[in-house]
Amino acid sequence: MRNLLITVLLSLIIYGCAESSNPVNPQQSAAPIWPMPGYNSRNTSNPYALNAVMNPVLNGSGDWSFSFPIGNYSDGSEFCVDSRGFIYYLHQIGPLGTLYKFSPDGNVVWSKDSLMQNNYAGISLNSDETKIYVVAYQPRLSDKLYCLDSSGNHLWSIDSARVSKPAVGKDGTVYIFGNGGLTAVSPDGIVKWSNTAVTGSYNQNIISLDRDDNIYTVSGSANVVKVGKTGNVIWQYGVSNDNKGIVIDGFGNIYFNVYTENKLYCLNQSGQLKWTKQNMNNYTTPVITSKNRIVVSSGAYIISYDTSGTELWRTQALSDLSSPETVLLDDADNVYYLGNPFGIKAASVSPAGVKRWETNSFNLVSILPPPALLPQGKLIIVPKRASMIQAIN
Repeated sequence: MRNLLITVLLSLIIYGCAESSNPVNPQQSAAPIWPMPGYNSRNTSNPYALNAVMNPVLNGSGDWSFSFPIGNYSDGSEFCVDSRGFIYYLHQIGPLGTLYKFSPDGNVVWSKDSLMQNNYAGISLNSDETKIYVVAYQPRLSDKLYCLDSSGNHLWSIDSARVSKPAVGKDGTVYIFGNGGLTAVSPDGIVKWSNTAVTGSYNQNIISLDRDDNIYTVSGSANVVKVGKTGNVIWQYGVSNDNKGIVIDGFGNIYFNVYTENKLYCLNQSGQLKWTKQNMNNYTTPVITSKNRIVVSSGAYIISYDTSGTELWRTQALSDLSSPETVLLDDADNVYYLGNPFGIKAASVSPAGVKRWETNSFNLVSILPPPALLPQGKLIIVPKRASMIQAIN
């Protein structure tokens, strides 16, 4: 009996020291939810897209450019970049528009005309990058959610979509606005559910996802909402106006800027206000580094905060004191942004806020569409009413 008790005690000591594999209470990661759908540096809008190392843009010198046909341009759409550096872009030249796929070195892989959007369009990838999703229209027809393969072939489309950048969940579900509200679509184009109480907001139908595929978006012009993956509203938080985008840190806190208030909000995962910061540049979404540092654009500065709202550093963004816009991060947490005094400038600072480079060598004016990074260490830019695309390295 004594030997049996000793054996049991030894077993408890040995197995008690082993790492727990209890599935009821798994160890939670404190890494930020990254890449943030819609606001990661490749703009895939899919946290589960194929991973790629995003190498630093080293010096800000001009690389390649591509000039679009001359015509009647609308304001401009977003880039979407796959893990190999191939670029998808919907060029808004009326009345037809053209969807392009570029190689990393700027060659046209294919182009598909007759798809068009006005002022805003976002392209998203499925998880293995064999499909792209975009809300667009054809002449004399209303907006649809289009699914094309990576060769530009039409696979399916659904009616009654609204202008939004689709977000893609773990199981391939595509989240958009359509049918009067927030809508979930299966990977083969079947509507799974719609919630007409979550309406989005005109031309700013942003959608972000957390690790459990909860959805963070806007409803009307005065509510930020968290919606479960089956469409149920979990909480809502009232604000005075739209925001450009929502990002989430590794502790479930969410961050967004409100347009008319020029204010950065931080809410906890239950939708309760933690803190705010004034004087934000209202068209720029905050970004979150790998160490849960929040980087924002404020006046003429780039500023970093920790999750409690304590300022860590601030750096004058551009030598002419113009406001930085459209902040991005590479995998080393270097910060990239644009400026628009009398032409588009681009610049970068280190994770500690030290200026890496600044350039104004482009004949591009009027920022609107956000830039994107290529894994090859390139930054790509188009201006509002895009006449050309420019890459820098």
